[in-house]
Amino acid sequence: MNETCGHCRFFRVTREREDGRLGECRLQKVMGVFRDSAKACKSFAAAGGAEVSLAEALSPAPSVRRASAPEGPRVSANGLAAATGAVSAQSLKTLLAEALNGAACLREVELGRAWSAGELTLSPGSDDVKPKQLPLETHFHKLVMIRDNLRVMEQKINSHDQLQDAEKLDLHRRINRTYQAVARFGSAFVRPAVGEGPEGDLATHLDALFREVERDTLAAPMPSLGERWRGGQACWARDSESRTEPMEVFFHRLVVLRDRLLSLESQLSGHPHVAPDEADAMSAYLRRCHGSLTTFNVLFRDREDYFASAR
Repeated sequence: MNETCGHCRFFRVTREREDGRLGECRLQKVMGVFRDSAKACKSFAAAGGAEVSLAEALSPAPSVRRASAPEGPRVSANGLAAATGAVSAQSLKTLLAEALNGAACLREVELGRAWSAGELTLSPGSDDVKPKQLPLETHFHKLVMIRDNLRVMEQKINSHDQLQDAEKLDLHRRINRTYQAVARFGSAFVRPAVGEGPEGDLATHLDALFREVERDTLAAPMPSLGERWRGGQACWARDSESRTEPMEVFFHRLVVLRDRLLSLESQLSGHPHVAPDEADAMSAYLRRCHGSLTTFNVLFRDREDYFASAR
């Protein structure tokens, strides 16, 4: 039996059509109405099989969970309050504005040609693993190709005669979030340096809080960074200039981009007004995006979290 939503006991049929059934997820893993042929999530429970309650599905038994993924550090409310109180009101406003600009990709970043001649080096936290090096020109080209595939897919959505404008805007919102994740993954390393002292301490807290909020909004479970890469760093270097960031920060941006692509694909494959063959054709552009990012599969702990061009 195929593990599709239509074969899951938590799929509730709302409408029968010639091309299949439409329904809703009782677990609300996928919001709204979607097609029965959508690929099932990890809470799949075969209809007619052993009885599984809603509570059990939402909180699987430890024996069937994969090895637990670290949730990620949580920002201490007391620590944040102390850091906030240590700076002036004007400094607080400036730092908050800078954090919001970075979160919304409003900060002006100029890469230019100089960075294209550089190199990205991913250094593990363990000495028994060799660093991974990638020319920045190759890295940037991968991201441009991702945006190009998204652009073509967006054009197909815009010309789809079965989608209403409101539905197109819903998909545009998800596409725009993916565009934003691509931009941040490629250029967020070019940012003001965090200095020492109270202002630097608060800026560090705010950056960590933003990542925490972003982790909490991921559609898919948070993947784990490989043990050997923890404590490592990502170094962007050109000529005599370099920028370094913790591997966990680099990996976070990669995970966000992965999540945006998966969320968009799930929305397309389960859309009630996009035929399965059309959804598959549009998703092919997303699979190409995944193919561009397989270079970074080495960072993931679990193989099931890898980027894959075919699913």
